[in-house]
Amino acid sequence: MKIRILSIACVTTAAALLAACTAVYKNSDACEQLMRNKLAETSSDTLKIAHTGAGIDGSRVVVEGAIEHVITASEVAAASAASAATAASAARVANAPHAASGARAASAVSSASGASASLVGSPASASGAEAVSLKPAKPKKTIKAAAAECTFQGSALNVFSWLAPESLAAPANGAASEAAE
Repeated sequence: MKIRILSIACVTTAAALLAACTAVYKNSDACEQLMRNKLAETSSDTLKIAHTGAGIDGSRVVVEGAIEHVITASEVAAASAASAATAASAARVANAPHAASGARAASAVSSASGASASLVGSPASASGAEAVSLKPAKPKKTIKAAAAECTFQGSALNVFSWLAPESLAAPANGAASEAAE
C-alpha cells in the first residue's frame, strides 16, 4: 500500500513540475513563430534560428538568428543598370561645355568616348561576356544578424519588438519615440 501511495505522489509531483517548465518552452516557440511570421510579412528571406533565451518563467524571450537573402537576377540587373546610368551621367558631364581651354575639352571628349565605348564593349569583350553568362550562376547570399524580443504575461504575448537588423528595428523605435512625445 505504501509503494502505491509513493508512486502516485511521485507521478503527481513530476507532472506538476513538467507543467510549470513547459511554459518557458511554449513562450519560446511562440516568440520564434511570431518572429518568422513578422519577417514573412516584410520579405521572402529565410530566417535561421541560432539561439533562444528565456527569462524567469518565460516572461521575457529573446530569439537570435540570421536572415539569409538570396540575390536574384533582377537585383543584379538593377545594380548593373544603376552603374551603367552612373557611367552615362559621367559621360554627359564630360561632354558638357566648360569654360576651359580647347585641350581640356578635347581630353574630356576623348575620355567620355572611351567610357561609352567601354559601355558598349568590343566584339572580343562581348564574346567573353557571353561565355560568362552561359555558365549557370551560383546564387549569392547575404546574411544579416537578426534578433527579436517578446515579453509575456503568463502565456499571453504583451510586446514583440525587433532588436536587429536595423531596418526592421527602426520602425518600432520611431513609433515608440513618437508615442513618448
